[in-house]
Amino acid sequence: MMLLCLVLALQQSRVPTVGDTIWLERSFETPAGAEVRAAQWNPEEPIGLLGHPVIRREGSRTVVAYPAVAWSAGTHQVQVPGPILIRRDGTTDSLPPETRTLVIASVLPDSLPLERLPVQPQAGIVMERETSPYPVLVALLLAALLFAPLAWWWLRSGPPMPAFKPPSDPVVLPLAEWNEAGEPRAVAAVAARSLRAVILGQLPGIPQGLVASRLIRVVAEQRPAWPADEIGTVLRALEAVQYSETPAGEVLQLAERAGELRKRLEPAPPRQERRA
Repeated sequence: MMLLCLVLALQQSRVPTVGDTIWLERSFETPAGAEVRAAQWNPEEPIGLLGHPVIRREGSRTVVAYPAVAWSAGTHQVQVPGPILIRRDGTTDSLPPETRTLVIASVLPDSLPLERLPVQPQAGIVMERETSPYPVLVALLLAALLFAPLAWWWLRSGPPMPAFKPPSDPVVLPLAEWNEAGEPRAVAAVAARSLRAVILGQLPGIPQGLVASRLIRVVAEQRPAWPADEIGTVLRALEAVQYSETPAGEVLQLAERAGELRKRLEPAPPRQERRA
């Protein structure tokens, strides 16, 4: 029993050495309902802080403890700041700092002078593997932020439009109605374009924008059976409507002649043989 008491006494009276963690505490009476906050503290060398202060309640008193360390042996005077009290009515009060005396012992033995002390070997690097889910969560969050506008645009656009299917029957344009509505130039343009399409469809390699005189010359050279003169007359007259005032009746007649020529120039559909 006496040996145990002696060991406890030695432990309690042990002087901290350089590098030890020293808890500098402030204990004070706390008014009812008041909030306690630790003041910021940046002690001067050779005293340094090891972390954030710890606040704990002990009945009606509050203890604020700062984890500190001393980097040199000897006696050091430190000013421990006073905590901040925030009362119920919102008023703030700061307690005055307290002076503490720290006696720090050296970790080096006193039996040998400093120059005769053996040099300790260099400590190796301690490998510590830290596993954290935060990088994965951040990556998922960024992916969601990048994908959200695309998903919103996709859902907002609605279902895809059906594919275009060309009509099985040829579309008959109401050229007579257009002509009566005062659009002879539109009638002439449609008739000339339709006639050109039939001609160019049977003349491979001919550019689309070929002028009428050059087109008629090619027709006469490559299709001698075609009525090149009549085609040239109708095509030039239809194209001239765009630049001159032509009566509506004449324009409609030219469009009808262009339609007749188009039917004569279109290739005949292949005959289907009937099996008995």
